[in-house]
Amino acid sequence: MAPSGRARTRVVAALGAAVGSLLLAACGTSVAARPSLDGAPTRSVSVALSVVGCTRNDACVAMGSSTTAVGLAASGEFSTPRSPWIALHLPAVAAPSIAAIGCGGSTCLVGGVEAGGDLLWTFSASTHQVGILSPPSGGGGVEAIGCAASLCALVDAGARSGAPRWSTSADAGASWSAPSPLPLAPGDVVTSVACASATRCVLAARDPARHVLLEGTGDAGATWTALAVPGRWVALSSLTCSATTCRGLARTRSESLLVRLGERGATGRSSVLGGPVTALACAGAGPCVVVGGTGGTPFLEALRAGRRALEPRLRYVPGALVGVACGTRRCAAIGDTTLLDVPLSLVEG
Repeated sequence: MAPSGRARTRVVAALGAAVGSLLLAACGTSVAARPSLDGAPTRSVSVALSVVGCTRNDACVAMGSSTTAVGLAASGEFSTPRSPWIALHLPAVAAPSIAAIGCGGSTCLVGGVEAGGDLLWTFSASTHQVGILSPPSGGGGVEAIGCAASLCALVDAGARSGAPRWSTSADAGASWSAPSPLPLAPGDVVTSVACASATRCVLAARDPARHVLLEGTGDAGATWTALAVPGRWVALSSLTCSATTCRGLARTRSESLLVRLGERGATGRSSVLGGPVTALACAGAGPCVVVGGTGGTPFLEALRAGRRALEPRLRYVPGALVGVACGTRRCAAIGDTTLLDVPLSLVEG
């Protein structure tokens, strides 16, 4: 019996697909679908997100603050690999300004400024609650936080001197060492802190003349060593450290770079990043994700060792991305009012 017209159509389509696959295989070419990532809107459109962090057990938290929002001064949401983004109940603080976040194994510390000086909160990945911590005494605002498995380091400005100070905590921010001065001057701004262990940390800063400053310690901040950076760098941020090296986002006057930092400073190996880049995060010594964009056009790219950069298609992301953080198996990116999950299985696949 001769096949019907519909059956013939299916047969022809199947033959065409098979022939096409054979031709592509013969040419040594494979077709891979460009992966897509879907953004989710924040629950508060009047408070822009400013910081995002992910714990090593892959709970991610994003927060922002506003001095002009009516009836709401700060907003935050969290998610886990098994849950969507969920609104957080934040402490009632008058005129908070959230500026920094650092995450360890199961907690994140959030810092900034409130009326009385340092603002310091903690987010627990186990209880999904935000609580108030007592910051180091005499601070005028938290500038940067970095956490390793058993150490968190905090940089704030002295309330009287304005000079950057260094404090550490071995109990997830419950108590802090007495603040000690850093080899920086009033007016120098610390842009990032990262710790590879309980003793080894690096911090990046910028002076008023836009010179990049890089300092390293091997004894948890008791002593510091100035590390070498190229003179053409005008900014260094987004530091991530593993056991062997640190990576960060450097900017010159014309381009953005993924840079590697050793015990003496910049190693000389760097990668030029495409697109308008704002922030970078790396999953330990694994892949990195860079984000940015201009106006209504977001940018996100995954960088994998020995492989071409992957630029997923972004959907429901109406504007530029301003921050990114990575845990062990996932990353999270934020726009002003957008939340975006980036599974590392997609990045590594």
